[in-house]
Amino acid sequence: MVRIVAEVGFGSTVTTPAASITWTDITQYVDLRAGIAISRGRQDEQAEVQAGTMTLALDNSDGRFTPGRASSPYYPNVRKNVPIRLRVITTAKNLMPNPGFESGVSAWTSSGTPTRAASATHVHDGTQAMLITWGAAASQTVTSPVIHGLQVGQRYTYSTYVWVPAGHATVQLSVAGGNIGSANTLFDQFQRISVSWTATATSAQVRVRAVGTPAAGNQTWVDAGQIEEAAAATAYDSDGAQEHARFWGMVNAWPVQWTGLQAKASITCTDMFKRLARAPELRTMLAEEVLLDEPLAYYPLTEPSDATSAGDLSGTTAGPLTISAVGSGGEIAFSGEDAGPDGLGAVTLTPATISNGYFLASDLGQDYETRSRLAYVFHEFWFSTTTTGRVILGLTSDDNRYQIVYSLSAGGQLTVETTANGGALVGYSAGPASLADGQPHHVVYDELSQRVWIDGVSYVITADLMVGLRYLTVGAFTNSRLWSGTVSHVALYAPDTPALSSYVGHYTTGTTGHVGETGSARAARLAGYVGATVTASGGTFDGIGSQAALGSSPLAHLQEVERTEGGVLIAARDSSSIVLQSRDIRYNPTAAVSLAYPDLDTDAVEVSDDDQRLVNTVVASRPGGATQLVKDDDSRAAYGPYEQALTLHKTSDAQVVAAAQWLVQRYADPPPEMRQMPVEAYSLGTTAYRQLLGLDVSSVATVTDLPAEAPTSSATVTVEGYTESIRQNQHHLNCHVSRTDTATVWVLDSATYSVLDQTTRLAY
Repeated sequence: MVRIVAEVGFGSTVTTPAASITWTDITQYVDLRAGIAISRGRQDEQAEVQAGTMTLALDNSDGRFTPGRASSPYYPNVRKNVPIRLRVITTAKNLMPNPGFESGVSAWTSSGTPTRAASATHVHDGTQAMLITWGAAASQTVTSPVIHGLQVGQRYTYSTYVWVPAGHATVQLSVAGGNIGSANTLFDQFQRISVSWTATATSAQVRVRAVGTPAAGNQTWVDAGQIEEAAAATAYDSDGAQEHARFWGMVNAWPVQWTGLQAKASITCTDMFKRLARAPELRTMLAEEVLLDEPLAYYPLTEPSDATSAGDLSGTTAGPLTISAVGSGGEIAFSGEDAGPDGLGAVTLTPATISNGYFLASDLGQDYETRSRLAYVFHEFWFSTTTTGRVILGLTSDDNRYQIVYSLSAGGQLTVETTANGGALVGYSAGPASLADGQPHHVVYDELSQRVWIDGVSYVITADLMVGLRYLTVGAFTNSRLWSGTVSHVALYAPDTPALSSYVGHYTTGTTGHVGETGSARAARLAGYVGATVTASGGTFDGIGSQAALGSSPLAHLQEVERTEGGVLIAARDSSSIVLQSRDIRYNPTAAVSLAYPDLDTDAVEVSDDDQRLVNTVVASRPGGATQLVKDDDSRAAYGPYEQALTLHKTSDAQVVAAAQWLVQRYADPPPEMRQMPVEAYSLGTTAYRQLLGLDVSSVATVTDLPAEAPTSSATVTVEGYTESIRQNQHHLNCHVSRTDTATVWVLDSATYSVLDQTTRLAY
């Protein structure tokens, strides 16, 4: 029987931390007669990985999967985009995972005072057992992890061997919320005890319990546990159950359907690529970094040139910055490029005189005023100028009692001016002698520690504490000392827990765009903008060039990293994480499974030699770099030009050429290859079944005993993706595969990977 575990995280989202998701087992409602269909990965090694999907039908005869139905046990959480996961359980007999405690005892939990530890003092099977030390209390239990794969209505028996020292409390087994078995009768030796029950759900937990109230320090050794479909315990099988993740994603919708009078819910689910693709277009990298720190007001000031006001992007009630004028003359201009720290926009103020021109003003709203009464304030902004003695920005309370102004002194030094009584401002200057050099400068004010950070360097100042700040002006204060220069990325914070290092770190983002950070680090950064995580797989990752402007979906920018690295980006099938594989994960791999050709679904196997993969000309470039052409003349002469454009975010033109050369040398004349590896996995026995379930994108398999008509007697292939169909007593797996040896690379003095003109290919 194919055993599955289907669970839904009702009440959670796909970005809820894993430890906080409460999973509800819905396995018993899955219709295996209709089957479960899963797709994952891509068609071939040159294609783009697509969002993974899963479809399955649920029995909805009691309306539990009907959205908005108040009598549903899951109400009101039958909602779109709720997390869902599917696993397959493999076992020959024993449904208990880790039955001999060879992997430790951490999966078990204690109720009351008992402690658990791995012990080799008394062992029935393997090398260690679980030692329980009881406290002096009644009703003490130690509980197993959740046991999946049960059949409702089936009789099960849980048995285990226990060693109880003479004079210590006896123990018995129980099913959580159900039956209790007989206590041990032997001491100073192992005795097998058991409990049987009829399953009312597809999962259960079992317990070891002390009888009565033990004396403190009483002990029990437990080993060789077994849960089986039987009315009584049979011979122990040490090969316990293993769980294999098949899908992790979200339910797109909960349709209510009927076949006659039978209600069902046929759901389609999509993996984390959906969230990444549907998320809004990313703003500039600097803006996204600021937004991660949850400012109460944030004005990037990167509006287009025809803007007449500047908006707040924090999502609070802070009002827009509107244009105000004092006197006559002067100019104010927004710019979409060539301004600001990253060249992606700023507001430019050009007054006619120190007291004639334009500035910006905003009512920050009640939220910011309230927060600035309750917490220390942190202010951040960028500026550039060649004029001294002017005001960059200022904030005041509603009654003007509290005021803080940031300006440049007559000598060009940053000055923080404050008053807490409505009187004259008192200034404190800090930092470099003059910042009026026309270059972008970054300022973070830390009210808590009385410091100002200028371009990442900390300086001590003295300033009054601010309370109830409400109004913001940019480019002036009390209609005077009009700013001449640019201002951008004004962010105001009043957090319970300041993220000072992050605020200061925005200087690096604005000035470098994190150019040169590894592909794995860049991917994690981009995914973090939408609450996703990235797991790196493989060896060394290349440095990535600038993506400071961003502007597309998170998935699109992650795929830029994927292409630049030459690796594979795919959603994990066991968590909400995104996996980025480095390209060297495919260099000279070892096959994870070997199958004989007769084990395959042979009607669907073919070996192809065509031009689908052929690439003999590459036009390669990088943003801000050269456009270069790499070609294979022999291939072009034989087949004509097969051209591909390649844009990579590499850090040098040489790296771009290396990537193009690697592509051309692999695909200028691709040899014949197997494209599909279809197999009825369930029919091959437990060991082979487990190996097949372990295959994922970039896994390698070998197919032997190919027919005499094949180019070779065996083929080693790399999995690029797969479709699978799971039904009662059936698990059909159809892997899309590519030829593995196109990624073999030279290994010095290797009998296999140092064959002249065959495996002496240099990788990049």
